[in-house]
Amino acid sequence: MRIWRRVVLTVMGTLLGALGAGACGGGDGTGDEVVMVPRVANVPAEAWARLATRRVFFGHQSVGFNIMAGVDSVLKEHPEIKLRVVETSDPAQMREPGIYHSRVGQNGAPLSKIAGFEELAGAGVADSGVALLKFCYIDVTGDTDPLALFANYQQAMDSLRAAHPGLTILHVTLPLQTDWGEFFHYWRVFRNQLTTHRELNTIRQAYNQRMREVYGGREPLFDVAHWQSVGPDGKVATVRYHGQRVPILSRAWTEDGAHLNAEGSRRVAEALLVTLARM
Repeated sequence: MRIWRRVVLTVMGTLLGALGAGACGGGDGTGDEVVMVPRVANVPAEAWARLATRRVFFGHQSVGFNIMAGVDSVLKEHPEIKLRVVETSDPAQMREPGIYHSRVGQNGAPLSKIAGFEELAGAGVADSGVALLKFCYIDVTGDTDPLALFANYQQAMDSLRAAHPGLTILHVTLPLQTDWGEFFHYWRVFRNQLTTHRELNTIRQAYNQRMREVYGGREPLFDVAHWQSVGPDGKVATVRYHGQRVPILSRAWTEDGAHLNAEGSRRVAEALLVTLARM
């Protein structure tokens, strides 16, 4: 009986897997263009010295801790870069130069993260610092309106900047998930009526595209989604969904399809540090 059950599930998984990939116009793929990845070694010493005099606040949740673990790794590999990194949610501890970071809000409630970020950034580094807020992949569900979420973010950042003209905001795109193509993933999605990673990444892509349109080339922007999608070979991992190419988290950078492994943490952290140094 168990053998027949496995056979049935395998056949259904195969059909659902084909539906998930074929009906949407394709599976995993990479572009031909090779992306040049940011390297701390290519940043002049004076830029690191300048960053060491600034105060930076980074509001985040779990993937943010992955990134900060990567920051620690990068700094250990480059002892010539002298940056103070402190985890704290106490604005009183943010008076000296350093990169400060803490949790803000609750996962799955992006508006709570915006509110928590406004409070901590405004109280901690608002007079002359840099602040960045990173949502989590879990903040996006099948019901998320990406343009409405971005409108809420933009309005809050406009208000924060108006209240604190000395604050520099570094905008951050939404992080991605991998695109699981395994047969039993589609079976679980079908059985439990879940939203696929492919659909969720498409929603994230709409938010990220809007952020790039509004801030790209005009205000500081850290494109975490882009650097998550660039694999070890320098090519961008994508899937085709309803006629468009949607970036996904490269499987090289994750063990669970969402959080960053040690290599992924270091890759994204290096890109973040270079972005901050070049601001």
